[in-house]
Amino acid sequence: MASARGVVFARFRVTVVAVVAAAILSVLIYLLTGGTLLQQKVTIYLYVPDATGLSTSTMVRVNGIDVGKVVGVQFSGSTETNRVVRLTLNVQQERLRDIPEDSSAQISSDGAVGDKYLDIAQGRNAARIRPGGEISYQAQPAVLKTEDLQQFVTQLRSVDATLADVQQGRTKVGQLVVGRAQYDDLRKLFIEADRGFRQATSPTSSLGRLVSSDEAHRKITDPVVQFDDQLGRIQAGQGSLGRALREDGEYRHYLDQTAGFRQSIADLRAQPFFALDESYASWNRTLASFVRQVDAVNTSRMFSNSLDYDNLAGFAREMRQSVREFRQDPKKYLRLELF
Repeated sequence: MASARGVVFARFRVTVVAVVAAAILSVLIYLLTGGTLLQQKVTIYLYVPDATGLSTSTMVRVNGIDVGKVVGVQFSGSTETNRVVRLTLNVQQERLRDIPEDSSAQISSDGAVGDKYLDIAQGRNAARIRPGGEISYQAQPAVLKTEDLQQFVTQLRSVDATLADVQQGRTKVGQLVVGRAQYDDLRKLFIEADRGFRQATSPTSSLGRLVSSDEAHRKITDPVVQFDDQLGRIQAGQGSLGRALREDGEYRHYLDQTAGFRQSIADLRAQPFFALDESYASWNRTLASFVRQVDAVNTSRMFSNSLDYDNLAGFAREMRQSVREFRQDPKKYLRLELF
């Protein structure tokens, strides 16, 4: 027979398990309801012409955010086209501040075949809707009109004709898909391109040697290495330029040479020829006299008359001929007379 202490302990365990199970169940219910189980709800109404796809579990959203759900779907008794069905919406009270009085609702769906829901579009009025109020209904625009449907059918026929041409091989794409000629030509083109690429990159070709050998790399890197070596020498103070950059003696030497060159220029500018206008005028007169003499020679009879020039040229030719004959046969001009 169980002791009284064991019975008390068993009752305590059963109580603890029941409390924990109730807490877990409460948390699950709270999470399944989206955390809105304990929030205060209010009722608003919406009149629609047709309730197809709507039920008492249809969600209500404001700009895509869940704020409640539909709790009642029934006939309104009205003869107006857009007020045939009355929907009772159970909305969180704190969400009423996000629904102005001029807001409108329409029936939407998650994708082409998704579940229906009521989508409330926020208005611009400063006043908010009150509990028990009514939201206006906005019908969705017609997705498919007669003109759009005809254009869609025309496009489908065009696509069907294109696919038929491809299937029967009447186009180049069809010949490539159905026949072998286009495929073989394309395959040969790729094979030739691959062969040409392999030949171009082979070690025996110039491009291949350029890519595979180190010669081209050395041609590019050697000048860079030499230039870097020269910069290193200059930085280390080697050579005239390096010493000029690192030592003050070379710098002062170049500075002294520059100062001497500047002094020479200053002395040259101080000469009378550059400093006095009289020297400049004297040189000008000398040059003008020389120009006049050249003009006089140019206008002389010797240069203006071709006859004098021809006589001089003939005399020069005769002299040249005589000298040539004298060199060839001097005896011809040496005549001795004996008495």
